[in-house]
Amino acid sequence: MEKKTDFKALSSKAKVQYIWDYYRLHILSVIVIGGIVIGLTYHFVSYRKPILSVIMINVQTTSENADAAFDEFSDTAGYDKKQQPIDVSTNLQFPESSDAASASSYEDYMVLSTMVGAGGQDLFFGTGDTFLDYANEGACLDLRTYISDDVLEKYKDHLIYSTDDGESESYPCAIELTDNAWIKKYGIYDGTCYFGVFSRSEQKDYYTKFADFLLNY
Repeated sequence: MEKKTDFKALSSKAKVQYIWDYYRLHILSVIVIGGIVIGLTYHFVSYRKPILSVIMINVQTTSENADAAFDEFSDTAGYDKKQQPIDVSTNLQFPESSDAASASSYEDYMVLSTMVGAGGQDLFFGTGDTFLDYANEGACLDLRTYISDDVLEKYKDHLIYSTDDGESESYPCAIELTDNAWIKKYGIYDGTCYFGVFSRSEQKDYYTKFADFLLNY
């Protein structure tokens, strides 16, 4: 019969080794579970829902520059960037013409479709047919609901129109921006791009203020 170890008689170093030899799986399990609990706790305590979620397709700058651009808006509007963050997605790239779509852009089409379909997105920037296809299909709000008549008059020759069902009266859903000072300052697009707000956005106070900032920059 194996003699039972007298734990009390062991040296301190031997006690540590004994505990590790016989209980290391339990110890590792506790450490892993503890790490998960701490991580989840930190996430839920520190997480702040973005005041605006932005999709920018076909950007021509770095994500850091895009983030800096929206940091300027936050500073101008007086928002606390930690408590009122803005989430900016700039990774999706599409050919300017839908006729040039390829297998390499298929995944980005699927990602964009999923993001838009899931809701929770607010601002939409982009170039090319992909943006226009979404705008024409009613993905963007009527500009008249959040942009003043004076500003719309200023951009009257640069409005994109759509209908929700193809039968009702068309409405302005996006603006073509050419040489916009904010866009140029951060090199987000070279020349022309489009801007709109997704129709399912619930952040009216924020996207209205941003549109005013952008169009009067």
